[in-house]
Amino acid sequence: MSVHHPDDDAASIRPRVNLYLVNPSDCRPSMDRYGRTLERALRYLDPPLDVHTVTPPPWPQRDDNLFGRLAEGVGKYRVRYADYPRRVSGESATVHHVVDHAYAHLAPALGTRRTVVTCHDLMLLRMADGLIPGARPSRVALLAFRYSVRHLSQAARVVCVSQATADDVRRLLDCDPARLHVVHSGVADHFRAPPAERTAELRERLGLPHIPLLLHVGGADAYKNIEGALRVVHALRQTHGVDCGFVKAGQRLTSDQRQLARSLGLEPWIVETGYVPEPDLPALYACCQVLLAPSHWEGFGWPALEAMACGTPAVTSDCPAFREIAGDAALQAPATDTRGLAAAAARLLQDDAARQAAQARGLSLVQRFRWERTARELAEVYAAVAATA
Repeated sequence: MSVHHPDDDAASIRPRVNLYLVNPSDCRPSMDRYGRTLERALRYLDPPLDVHTVTPPPWPQRDDNLFGRLAEGVGKYRVRYADYPRRVSGESATVHHVVDHAYAHLAPALGTRRTVVTCHDLMLLRMADGLIPGARPSRVALLAFRYSVRHLSQAARVVCVSQATADDVRRLLDCDPARLHVVHSGVADHFRAPPAERTAELRERLGLPHIPLLLHVGGADAYKNIEGALRVVHALRQTHGVDCGFVKAGQRLTSDQRQLARSLGLEPWIVETGYVPEPDLPALYACCQVLLAPSHWEGFGWPALEAMACGTPAVTSDCPAFREIAGDAALQAPATDTRGLAAAAARLLQDDAARQAAQARGLSLVQRFRWERTARELAEVYAAVAATA
């Protein structure tokens, strides 16, 4: 005689899922990428989910003057906190999935019993608590963020991209642990070593020098510790005698970071690429010898995994998310340990055996971070919510 288990009912439900995306102009490109990549992964499940996407109202256009910039700022808050909730009110779905915690305030308009929210990190709350060196969010940004994320405790489920983020949600927002689910993000299949001609073309287009290059991909916010990265490059050149350069992709250096680079004599060896389209990222990773990510804190850490998938080893800080996600596939040291991080990078640049071993560990690791697995684990969350809503 077979035994019926309630989980069998949850697993058999294939609900209609609405994904609520972010505005691509909202300076959150990784959140936009998460939502759109997740949509594709859910559609490719076997059997596929009935997935629909909902996008925010258009972002306000800015006139290039002081009044225009102020109006744009006010307009952004209006779109996110007033227009978007009005747009989604009354949306019909078995499960609503808000893909970015900064939009968690959509939950009441959608119906909290059917709403899942992905939380990527609570960086602004950590900054406000003084847990990130040199970082303090503006009062307006912090108030808006607190307003959004306080709704996480009302959602039927909160999906956290790492255990490190789940620990923060439980501690900083007092969420019920039973509602938290850790579902790691994936690494897209196109992150792999590209053809040599593609790498050469991108190197020429970006003007990258033919010397060993350390790469940072992402923002220049305080938690990213770009100052630490610059000091690591300086130590490599001065202490280890490595003729190397630093490539900053994504957000450009701040004025203070540029002043630090100038004081360290690094300006001739720094290339700032600005935003690099996702299709070009594999070639960018392949152009560089080391991915350098000395962050004070991370919620997940996509660039380290993407680099390793492309055959570029990573040197990262030992913050909890990097310990969890990258483990011993990356070489790690504390974010403030310039000597340790520089020694790790020098080892990868000067020791072929160490580099090959790191590449092998990285390629093995990323097999565990596939979007198909992410989609299947989220489908289980959706089914559980649908069964109890």
